[in-house]
Amino acid sequence: MSSLKIATTAGRKVRSARAFVHGLFDTAHPLLVQIIPIRRCNIDCGYCNEYDKVSPPVPTEAMLSRIDKLADLETSVVAFSGGEPMLHPDLERLMRYVTGSGMSTGMTTNGFLLTEDRLKRLMDAGMGRIQISLDALNPTPGTPKSLKTLRKKIEMVAKYPIWFRVNTVICEQTVNEVEQVAEFCMNLGVAINFSVVHNRGRLTKSLNNKAYLDRVRWLKGQKLQGRPISTNYFLIDYYEKALEGKPVDWTCQAGNKCYYVSPAGDFHYCYHVAPQMPLAEVTRETLAGNRGRKGCEENCGVDCVLSTSLPYSNLAAVARIEARDNLLQIRSQIKQKVAGLRA
Repeated sequence: MSSLKIATTAGRKVRSARAFVHGLFDTAHPLLVQIIPIRRCNIDCGYCNEYDKVSPPVPTEAMLSRIDKLADLETSVVAFSGGEPMLHPDLERLMRYVTGSGMSTGMTTNGFLLTEDRLKRLMDAGMGRIQISLDALNPTPGTPKSLKTLRKKIEMVAKYPIWFRVNTVICEQTVNEVEQVAEFCMNLGVAINFSVVHNRGRLTKSLNNKAYLDRVRWLKGQKLQGRPISTNYFLIDYYEKALEGKPVDWTCQAGNKCYYVSPAGDFHYCYHVAPQMPLAEVTRETLAGNRGRKGCEENCGVDCVLSTSLPYSNLAAVARIEARDNLLQIRSQIKQKVAGLRA
């Protein structure tokens, strides 16, 4: 890893820690907001219901107004998603406006439209993080985001000093290829983040699925060896328990620590929950009031909500899991180094 990448990673970890601590004491501090500049997408994925083929881009002035609102609410990270965010003609301008408003920004993309020139322009506009979704080895009608179609895109982004990870979903179409996809990314030094397929936010179709559980445990084993799996240990533990039929008791913090802004400008706890009100009407008092249970916690599968909720809802358990498994990871890495010296 280059010194610039090391510095970038260290800086991100410091900012993340600072935001987390801020969130402990500020009951109305949003860590992450997903904002949708366009619902349209250029591909079709069988497990996704967050796109269409016809919607126009949200007008730029409307997006700028929404970004102003997010800044007023003291948001840390504004993540552009979709649909496919790169279909918005003013994406660079929007990112520049986010960073100029004191927030950090990034995007989740399918990567099909990404070129080296576009990547450079987005980074120049302030993009600090990028996630590319990848599911399978070869494209199929239901899983076009494949290693065959995206290999060169991933190799390209990996050369740059930017927070980068590959997202993959464990589902029926991908379960037998997860390990090979992960090996490619890990051998390249690219972090991989995984989630388990859900049905409109719920893990109902994934429960008691031994194949899914085996893949989750394999990925955890790779992380324990020090390989670049970015999924937190506490989230892996959540998936393991859910797939075993032992759901974790927790309180959703969506609408407080994270939330979703639709193309219509509505404020949602997450995409899978009906809108609560227009974003324009949200106040910090609104956010502070959204720390209680939502009623849909059991077997939730929305990873961005889980990642930003569990550390606050279940702080002691999360701290215990992270301390335990990170210690195991350190021990494993020491053993590997000792074995290497003896070889």
